[in-house]
Amino acid sequence: MGSRRLSSSVPERGSDGWQLEYEFALQETDRKILFKRVEIAEAAILTRREALSHSPDGFVEGQEIKIAPDTLSKLKKEVLKFL
Repeated sequence: MGSRRLSSSVPERGSDGWQLEYEFALQETDRKILFKRVEIAEAAILTRREALSHSPDGFVEGQEIKIAPDTLSKLKKEVLKFL
């Protein structure tokens, strides 16, 4: 799994936007690109979390979105050696 072209901004609003960026970060093998992928995924997650806070729908997605930041944090610690 190689590197994919990076998004230039936060992905579209919607459930699949943050999930796509999240998956890209999890699958990235190039450490030089991984940092940026994680940043993009984190921004997409925050944007979607905000949208979900104003919506009664999306309980399952809300549960998924609670787990994603912890997984990205673990990735940063273990792969990128962040403290």
